[in-house]
Amino acid sequence: MKLDINYFAVQIMWLALFLRITAVNEITWLLIELMGCLFCTGYVIKNIKCINRSTLIWGGVLAFSYLISSAVNRQYNGLYVTFSGVIYAWKMILYIAVPWISVNKRGSRKIAKVSRDCLLLYWVPSVITVLIQGRNVVDNANNIYFIGNKFNVAYLNVILLCFNLYLMRRDNNERQRFVLSLKIRHSSVLNGLFYFLIIYLDLYMKAYTGLFMIIFVLLLSFISRVFKFKINRRWTGFLNFISSPIVLVVSVILSGIVTVALDAIMSLPTIATYLGTIGKTGNILSRTLIYKNLGEIISKKPWIGYGYGTAVVSRYFGPNAQNGLAQVAIQAGIIGVVLMLLITYHCGKMGKNSGGRTAPFLFGVYAFILSATVEITLGGSFLILLAFYCVCGWERKVKEET
Repeated sequence: MKLDINYFAVQIMWLALFLRITAVNEITWLLIELMGCLFCTGYVIKNIKCINRSTLIWGGVLAFSYLISSAVNRQYNGLYVTFSGVIYAWKMILYIAVPWISVNKRGSRKIAKVSRDCLLLYWVPSVITVLIQGRNVVDNANNIYFIGNKFNVAYLNVILLCFNLYLMRRDNNERQRFVLSLKIRHSSVLNGLFYFLIIYLDLYMKAYTGLFMIIFVLLLSFISRVFKFKINRRWTGFLNFISSPIVLVVSVILSGIVTVALDAIMSLPTIATYLGTIGKTGNILSRTLIYKNLGEIISKKPWIGYGYGTAVVSRYFGPNAQNGLAQVAIQAGIIGVVLMLLITYHCGKMGKNSGGRTAPFLFGVYAFILSATVEITLGGSFLILLAFYCVCGWERKVKEET
């Protein structure tokens, strides 16, 4: 069978650049990432005409800000962290460029299917290791599974969900009588089992942030499909509102403002009672301690930050900033934050008005933005979903124009 270079590039992006097998030594995996970056870079250079120039520029400038930050802070962070930062900056460009080119050359449905099937190669063994290890641990965030801890598995669940929902939308749009199709019925049963399993997994791992993201995406998708004809005008208006690039940018900004407002939110009796009921008061209080020191941390290196992978926050009661936008500010400074907002705006603008078919990717983007209020989710997963939302929406508009 002849190898399709476009499918292979997407597979390399997912399997070697996006996820990491924890059983492999860190140094060895960095070499794997390096080889993957070289291959994907060659693919991008060869097909540079297939990517929108402004998208490539904005992605490149954002990646360059991370590169500069890592280079400037090399003595502070050490050789290994600095090299990891350089690789991450390199990968940021590829996260945006590879989906663009592959979708342009093979179509969004085929690339989405390849992506979903490829990610299952890591998802299945991850599920097995989760169930084998069990949940009776003091802090199961420290449990190491096939691709990392519970957060890695939970975010993979969300990404797989978005691809699955996108493919279902395409199938349903192409087959108007899908209710009478035995194949679609069989597929619906499998999808239902998949939804049940990812929800169960997040509950089992106590990955409540991931569980919230899944329910958020499923709820919006359910409303858009089941009640589409009953609330068509209102739903279309809602989709137009959340797909506005300005609204996307404002949402990212608001997710960062939580670091300032958390004390006030915690003081509300209803919120405090609810957090105590679900046993999350300690987690939120620890975040409050981190947020109180963010001003001091950022003020020392406000413009370019401390570099990717920095451990500076560990001196202030936590492994990281526990907030997506704050983590960007620490790693790449104010310049990095501004560029992250600009790439979000650009991708939102390119993906807008796609007829609702790319809505699963948009819902996924918002799920990661909402989770960024308490987790560091404005990284690779966020950028890849932005890229797919952007290019799939662009693809549909081009087809309509022609």
